[in-house]
Amino acid sequence: MPRRPKTRKRKSGYMYFIADGISSRMNIEEVVKVVFSRGESYRRTAQIILEEVKRLAVMSGRTTPTYNITSDEMSEFIKRRFGRRRRSLAYKVLFEFLIPLGMIKYSPDEKRYFLSREFALALKRIGDSYLRWLEAA
Repeated sequence: MPRRPKTRKRKSGYMYFIADGISSRMNIEEVVKVVFSRGESYRRTAQIILEEVKRLAVMSGRTTPTYNITSDEMSEFIKRRFGRRRRSLAYKVLFEFLIPLGMIKYSPDEKRYFLSREFALALKRIGDSYLRWLEAA
């Protein structure tokens, strides 16, 4: 039985980057490295989950409106890839980071995980807010 996502409070971590090092042509590994700047195991786990969601969705032909997999597929993947000992890490990264950050969206009605655009949109809103503050008198 797949785990049900719960909203959890993030305990630690922060995003750190040097602005000159950010490019619009970064691959997922570089993006995840910026987001998970302090935790190597979290970074690697997040990258594995994101890449696998996309791969499974493509294999199943579920790429529109966005890449998505069922909760059973996610559960099976986590069991297979991380095993009994590390699956708690995978669920922690999923529920405490990827879903709240908007990189993955979970739909309880459909029991599906979607790769989401919310992460990119949230960063754009932060940038817009900063520029608005900067230009204010």
